[in-house]
Amino acid sequence: MLSRFCYLAALCALLSLVPAEGSAQPFEEAVHDVGNVGLTVSNAGFIGRANVRNNPGGDPSFEYPLDSGVEHLFEAGLWVGALRSDGLVAVRTAAITTTAGYSPGAQGYEVVQADIIQRRSSLPESPSFSPLAISQQDYMAAFVDTARVVPGTATPTPDPQGQLGMHVESRSYAWSFPFTEYFVILEYEITNISSTAWDSVYVGIWEDMVVRNVITTTETGGNFFNKGGRGFLGYPIYDVDLNILDAAPDSQFVSYAWNAGGQEESLNTYGAIAFLGAEWEDPIRGRRFFHPFLQDEYVADGYAAPRVNPRYWLFSNGSDELARPNDDAERFRRMGAPLLLDEPVGGDPRPLRQRLAEDGLSASGNWIGVFPVGPIPRVEPGASITVNFAMVAALKPEEFQDLPSRPFDNEESRRLLRNNVFWAMRTYAGEDLNFNGQLDPGEDLNGNGMMDRYLIPEPPASPRLHVEVEQGRASLYWDELAETSVDPISGRADFEGYRIYRSDPGDDRQGNIFGEADLLAQYDREGNAVGFNNGFEAVRLASPVTFSGDSTQYFYRYDAEGLLNGWQYGFAVTAFDEGDLAAGLDPFESSKTTNAVRVFPGAPGLASATDRPPVVVYPNPYRVNAAWDGGSNSSRKLYFSNLPPRAEIRVYTLAGEIISEMEHDAATYQGDTGWYDALSGENRVLAGGEHAWDILSQNGLQLAGGLYLFSVKDLDSGEVQTGKFVIIL
Repeated sequence: MLSRFCYLAALCALLSLVPAEGSAQPFEEAVHDVGNVGLTVSNAGFIGRANVRNNPGGDPSFEYPLDSGVEHLFEAGLWVGALRSDGLVAVRTAAITTTAGYSPGAQGYEVVQADIIQRRSSLPESPSFSPLAISQQDYMAAFVDTARVVPGTATPTPDPQGQLGMHVESRSYAWSFPFTEYFVILEYEITNISSTAWDSVYVGIWEDMVVRNVITTTETGGNFFNKGGRGFLGYPIYDVDLNILDAAPDSQFVSYAWNAGGQEESLNTYGAIAFLGAEWEDPIRGRRFFHPFLQDEYVADGYAAPRVNPRYWLFSNGSDELARPNDDAERFRRMGAPLLLDEPVGGDPRPLRQRLAEDGLSASGNWIGVFPVGPIPRVEPGASITVNFAMVAALKPEEFQDLPSRPFDNEESRRLLRNNVFWAMRTYAGEDLNFNGQLDPGEDLNGNGMMDRYLIPEPPASPRLHVEVEQGRASLYWDELAETSVDPISGRADFEGYRIYRSDPGDDRQGNIFGEADLLAQYDREGNAVGFNNGFEAVRLASPVTFSGDSTQYFYRYDAEGLLNGWQYGFAVTAFDEGDLAAGLDPFESSKTTNAVRVFPGAPGLASATDRPPVVVYPNPYRVNAAWDGGSNSSRKLYFSNLPPRAEIRVYTLAGEIISEMEHDAATYQGDTGWYDALSGENRVLAGGEHAWDILSQNGLQLAGGLYLFSVKDLDSGEVQTGKFVIIL
């Protein structure tokens, strides 16, 4: 037994590693959005934004595609479980099953922030640029399970007796390349800051994945959460004695979810968590890779075989193995004991595999999961383990995008998910091409003699894009940044050309406007075997131009003609390299989402009344459920056009009663109705002489059909114009 002196000395040493309350770091969240996924991370160990259903206009939780409203997560958080030296089991949780999500000091939120979120970027134009950056958007934070109170408060942290004594450096990485824009990689370096070793360590992500369109669904409460379908890829196969028969049946260790029973207008997508790999400090062999691929090596060394062990239970009303684990002992057992997914469980005669996929169809699919890896044999005091996961999203293929196909989950429907998980694994692996944790002959791609992770071929930098809008036309300007890009593997500046993409009117209704964008034009270098060999003269300006408030020099211009006023178009300009035809490598292209712009052609906001046509309303007559409308009363749209730069707009009944008042400022107007929340995004450019109205009264009431009057007052000159329009129900 420790003497009182030794105990106090050990306690003081432990507390010295924790920031003092007087210098407490604030709680912070940050959003990964450089690719086509929006993921919220925090410096308190949890992921996602639990109130996204009630506040869909705020930051995303785990949204894909960006600005689509399709969310894939209520909340998730890190779990670390181990046997302490005193024989007790401890599982430290950054999030657990709750109805409200994170609350400082609440039960289950057992780690607290130890540092603010630091930012780095590999993009030279980013204000966070650093040569040390791993990705285009690195977020780094730290949290501990040893603080007495939540930093900056007097709120005690929950379960102080269950401490492991851990300090976690969390790092998350995101890229915008076309093959990486579907995922964010999460890296946790977990250090034992206690005075004794941990044994049989499991590290996992607890998750409440819910795939729903938070903009178009009308379901709330339990009905929002219970339509889920769940499945797994690469789940190890066990016999009845829980011996592993096949640790890697298809080489992808993934727990995924989809919207099986929701009836809202939405894209059909998958959200997933994938295990990528881990490293630990073996007391005998030193730092080594930990993965089920190496099970034979670990068994030969006398260790238990590494395994990934997805577990599922019901939010409520579960029994047996499907009941919620409510204490550390049961959580630790679940993290280590695999489910037999082809066996009935919880009193239902169906195999659990079938229940996971089907229960959302009967509004019974409110599944919770934990996705652990282990057992890491031992972590000595001062030693650390590093565990990597990826949050991966994917569309179902086009043939599965209608409502009747929503419940489907098969090899074909998972085709894009498998591809996106592969690229997450490939990105993490870097030079470890055979995934054994060692630098083997032929794997040193950059010739530095070390095994580098996150080393992948890169397309040229995405061009910086500026768009000017007018009647029926959008003028795209871009710089020449891409032309000096150097591939990190080949070391060559291999820029080849530019591609211009545009969506069609109506492509925004499903929320994937840039996924629908088609190639409009391509310009590339002459004199080689790649591309069109048409050169750049058709789009290169005689001299570069700049715009007010923007110091970027733009060297190219492309005019997209024949656009329809008031419709939303998605435009993007990408850069691509020459690839390697001899090696069979196609050209790599920058992402369409990096500089993507949503363009609304229309009348410019001309200050001179003599140059400005009379104010009009369109469509006139307006018919309810016009082609560009959304699916609700609040996402309808009627335009006032040919407005002066600053104007007051009023709508009246025939009796002269004011129905609605709006102020227009061409310099700041970015759309302020429910249509823009539901069907657009922040990356939009609107014509200065247009203002959209949601056809609701000032009190948000729907209008009756009939004839209405309007007036537009020029706030600079005082001139007033009047007119009328018709609404047909």
